[in-house]
Amino acid sequence: MSTKRTYVTLRGVPLSFELQFPFHPSAGGADYYVLHGLVTLEDGQGLHAPVAVHMSQTVKEALPSVDEAGALAPAINAIRKATDTKDIEFLKSDKRQPIPLSSRAFSIVTRKFTFQNPSNDELFGYLKRSTYWRTKLGQQSIDVADPVETLYLTRTGDEIFAVAKQLASEGWITLSGTAASATPKLMAESAHIEADTQKTLEELNAKHAYERG
Repeated sequence: MSTKRTYVTLRGVPLSFELQFPFHPSAGGADYYVLHGLVTLEDGQGLHAPVAVHMSQTVKEALPSVDEAGALAPAINAIRKATDTKDIEFLKSDKRQPIPLSSRAFSIVTRKFTFQNPSNDELFGYLKRSTYWRTKLGQQSIDVADPVETLYLTRTGDEIFAVAKQLASEGWITLSGTAASATPKLMAESAHIEADTQKTLEELNAKHAYERG
């Protein structure tokens, strides 16, 4: 079991991840590898989603290993992408949900992952929401050049840092190297940021309610 890690999706949903590395061959004989884990919605509702990340053979061959050191970032980012595309549902049940890690996110031509590709304005908003939520959840220093983030956002650490410097210049965060900390000005935006998160979750829940109906 890996340590508990907290990240925010591009649309502002705070999640924690507990993943049971390494990926292992599918017990059903299918040509893919599986990673079980628990994803918890960290907005105070107490909802979660047990998941099974299904990694294709093509993706496995592109990674340095199937353990935490080699596969952590793609696994977390596949789950974050599934949240933003409303393909995961947070409940109080233990029903395990499949998450694909395949050609949806990995190009066999470029040999690169693409999970999200935000504009600079979208990246600015994302860094603001992410720093707010991760600070609220107890993380006092946030590495904006984290490899999990660079892979998720399809940006280099330098590109993310340039947008972080803009946030700092406007007083939303402080920076020490690539480590960001929220300012009181950012934390005072709680009502607005959390309302946006709830709107996103309402849209996600509405999709699943429609599919059940």
